[in-house]
Amino acid sequence: MTVTHNDDAISPQEAAALVDLILDRYHAVQRAEVPALIRLARQVQAQHPDAPRELVPLLERMRVNLDAHMQKEEDGLFPAMRLAEPVSAVAVEIMRDEHDDHAKHLRDLQRLTNDHTPPTHASLEWRQLCAGTRKLADDLVEHIRLENEVLFPRFGA
Repeated sequence: MTVTHNDDAISPQEAAALVDLILDRYHAVQRAEVPALIRLARQVQAQHPDAPRELVPLLERMRVNLDAHMQKEEDGLFPAMRLAEPVSAVAVEIMRDEHDDHAKHLRDLQRLTNDHTPPTHASLEWRQLCAGTRKLADDLVEHIRLENEVLFPRFGA
């Protein structure tokens, strides 16, 4: 998606399209996929004594933090951005700080999953879990990049 602007101003149509992309492609998908990963991680832990025990608590923390973060964007920033209205630089900075926290969780996720690589003896479910955590990590990195480098700068943040 290409978002164009004149004199560094973003039109309401452009802002709305970018916000819609983030909501549809990232917020909705992550709200569906993270709980499914938690269920899958619990199943893998029940089947495999050598599965990482810290994975379920990490995914649960990620779900809670992501849900709270996305809700703040949806209730606060995004409505103003949809209308191409000014947004609080402080609010954007808070979102960026939370993005940094998400990045720390991603590093923990990478460590706990051996860079999203299942062991050679892994079951189909464990392989699916690793594929799912890799997708989550890739999606979250792109989600954060799109907000930090594309959306927020269009509002002077």
